[in-house]
Amino acid sequence: MIMPGPEEDGVRSTGGQVDDMTMALIDSANDRTEEGQEQISQALFDLGKHKPALVLSCCYSYLKKHTKLAQEHRVILLQCMERIVKETLDQIGTGLATDLIKLGAQEMTCSKEVVPDWQNAASGLLVALGAQYCDEVMAEMFERFQPGTLPHYFVVRTIGNLAQANVYRMVPHLTAVLSTTLPMLGMVKHDNMKWVFSSALSKFSEAIIEYCANIDKAPDQTITKDRFSQEIGSAFDVLFSTWLQSKEAKLRLTIVEAMGHMTHLMAKEKLEEVLPRVLQGILGLYKKHPEPFHITQGLCNVLDAVCTEGNTILEPQLEGLLSALFPQVFTPPDYNNPLSIKSHNEVLRCFAILARPFSGKLTGILLQRLEQGNEKVRIGILTIFKHLINAASRWFS
Repeated sequence: MIMPGPEEDGVRSTGGQVDDMTMALIDSANDRTEEGQEQISQALFDLGKHKPALVLSCCYSYLKKHTKLAQEHRVILLQCMERIVKETLDQIGTGLATDLIKLGAQEMTCSKEVVPDWQNAASGLLVALGAQYCDEVMAEMFERFQPGTLPHYFVVRTIGNLAQANVYRMVPHLTAVLSTTLPMLGMVKHDNMKWVFSSALSKFSEAIIEYCANIDKAPDQTITKDRFSQEIGSAFDVLFSTWLQSKEAKLRLTIVEAMGHMTHLMAKEKLEEVLPRVLQGILGLYKKHPEPFHITQGLCNVLDAVCTEGNTILEPQLEGLLSALFPQVFTPPDYNNPLSIKSHNEVLRCFAILARPFSGKLTGILLQRLEQGNEKVRIGILTIFKHLINAASRWFS
């Protein structure tokens, strides 16, 4: 006698039940209420942690099939997929990962307009997959990052975020990325594209610096900072000479941050040649921005790149630098404002860096100010001395 199977007997198999439940969650993810969306997303994520291949494959198929799905629904699913990938990446096979990378790239770039929520979600999925499948993600990005044509905003952003998230796998790709990037910079006209390229160049520079500082852990130990100095130097010229003149405050601050990191990769002769104009340009921004943190952070990185091995090239600019930095120390930080505290710490860091080549001269100036100043000034000077002593003890420990 042949017994009826589970379907014939009206009982679904466990696998079938899970499939049905997954599809039901995916289908209802765009609930009318925010609370409902959160609960469904969490349930899908919890299921995805136990059965990542099943849930990710179902999400993939659903998004591919429903091309006219509401944008908000797509965003919820892509964000959930990113969370599952971050949690279970080692359980995701190459075939599924490749499908997800192609899906993410398509979702990110199918609209030529910038649609932040949707494209951020797709980009996040690609960066999460790039933690293990970096070469595959970059292959997909290079298809959309071709010489002679400005790429999609989020292609640039994704490459930058990937460099930040996966330094050791990404830095070997940056030779090709920078050689393609450089001719594009002259084509950029809009502030949002200037911003995303500046942000990416900042992250590329940070990644290269970190890679070379930990070269013993690097997969390719032949890579040095010098390999990137020419491209970074040329990109620096565009950012400083042209883009920094923008009226957009957010863009100027991002450019200063990028320049600070880029100076660490520039050829020494090039950096020393442009230094007076660069410092003048950065110090001039203090008058245009009420919040000085990002400016001081960029300035600090420039000083750090220059003040090496007792280099005193900054001597002609020292007075101007101190005139810009002193007032910021004499105004105590607002301890209810985290950015104010960070800004105060960056100013003190500037003094510690300047003390490397100018310890005697700086000490004389500080003592002179201490004798002549009012109470507010004296407290500021003593704060600098305390920081310099602490910094010196760390150097010698």
